[in-house]
Amino acid sequence: MNLQKLFELQRHLDERIIREKGLGEEELIPKKIMAFLIELGELANELPEIFKFWSNKKNNYEKALVEYVDGLHFLLSIGLEQGVLYQCMTIHPIKQATVFEQFAAIYLYASAYWAHGYSRLFNAYIGLGEMLGFTWEQIEKAYMQKNTVNHQRQESGY
Repeated sequence: MNLQKLFELQRHLDERIIREKGLGEEELIPKKIMAFLIELGELANELPEIFKFWSNKKNNYEKALVEYVDGLHFLLSIGLEQGVLYQCMTIHPIKQATVFEQFAAIYLYASAYWAHGYSRLFNAYIGLGEMLGFTWEQIEKAYMQKNTVNHQRQESGY
């Protein structure tokens, strides 16, 4: 995955949103963390076999990838706002024993963001993508597609 490319695409989207919505002075990290947590929940909902013991519904990995990329948008945006030096960033996926435990760890890292920091949250999220069987190529392609959609949404006043 070309992290620098994804961060740059996210920077352009963030700058556009901030400019067009007049958000120049607003502190957005808490809102971005909340949005990330919501996307994480939407991702989990596409993987009912992980936690919905009462349901016979099967995991939908195609929709899960879309939700994963939605979360990645917010995660990249948080990193940009924090001034993360993404040009020198290396990926070291953090993985728990099970996907359920991975979700729990990510919720913990995001909820206590200031204590755990960006790197731990980012690497745990990358680890989740790997645990779900997503390849770097799939993630990058899906990110690019969703980034285009997000720009179109801005054009239409979303």
